[in-house]
Amino acid sequence: MSEELKQKLGSELKENEILAQHTTFKIGGPAKYFYIAKSSQDLLKAVKLAQELNINYFILGWGSNILVSDSGFDGLVIKSTSDNYKIEGDKIIVDAGFNLSKLVGVAAQAGLAGLEKFAGIPATVGGAARGNAGAFGVGLGDKIIELEIYKDGKTKKISQPEMKYNYRDSLLKHEQGIILSVVIKLEKGNSDEIKNKVNEILKERKEKLPIEPSAGCVFKNCEIDKTKIDVDNAIKELEITREEWDKATKHGKLPIGFIIDNLGLKGKSIGGAKVSEQHGSFIVNTGNAKAEHVMMLISDIKMRVRNQLGIQIQEEIQYVGF
Repeated sequence: MSEELKQKLGSELKENEILAQHTTFKIGGPAKYFYIAKSSQDLLKAVKLAQELNINYFILGWGSNILVSDSGFDGLVIKSTSDNYKIEGDKIIVDAGFNLSKLVGVAAQAGLAGLEKFAGIPATVGGAARGNAGAFGVGLGDKIIELEIYKDGKTKKISQPEMKYNYRDSLLKHEQGIILSVVIKLEKGNSDEIKNKVNEILKERKEKLPIEPSAGCVFKNCEIDKTKIDVDNAIKELEITREEWDKATKHGKLPIGFIIDNLGLKGKSIGGAKVSEQHGSFIVNTGNAKAEHVMMLISDIKMRVRNQLGIQIQEEIQYVGF
């Protein structure tokens, strides 16, 4: 099977590639097969080949928002990259493998506003579109008007509503399929003003977020209208006032960082995995963390929140190879 893969994917195909070096967490064992797709066409070719050969495959973007098993991935990992984009008026058509932060710069240079809040998010456009990545109350799905996807053996274009975007969620988080490219609609603006806003966002992220390796926010914030919460008990257990509760939940979500801070979980560690003392939503790799350490710490946090607040929190990160 490896010979057939090599024959069709060429010298770009590697075997037993350590995935830790391809993730922002710096955690993860070897991929049995590893291929770098340099365009959406390469990506589609590799996916079709994996399906044809009945090989498990995983699309790897920038390597954030995932936790890879210490034993790695028994199949083909396809790292999606691309430099392809095209600007048409107030729209940008861009390959899934394009760097999201780089796209923010492209838009700013072109005088197109609307992507500033995504500055500094470590992701590919495809990964961010699939997971509806966002910051400061804005998701990338809000900016997308059309996607080209490969699903059910067909390549097709779908509209934004068909992706069923929700908070950190989309159709392709529940059904198999891959994003090949997206069309993003922005607004005409002043390039210098947009660049200044981008720099402000980058400065704010640098001040707030940990510098240690991490996967980003580990858990989803709790949506107030979709989560059963005993508010009086939560206020008591978090040892806060009603005013502090109202302030924390004013945007319709109970931030996980707020919960972790007030339960005294900052700094808690298991092995090389540690809850960031700078931002409670992050688990960081202090240098020698294993996936099992992170899993144990996640389990401990979930149990603590469930036992004290009666809330079942959900992971935002994706597990790979488990």
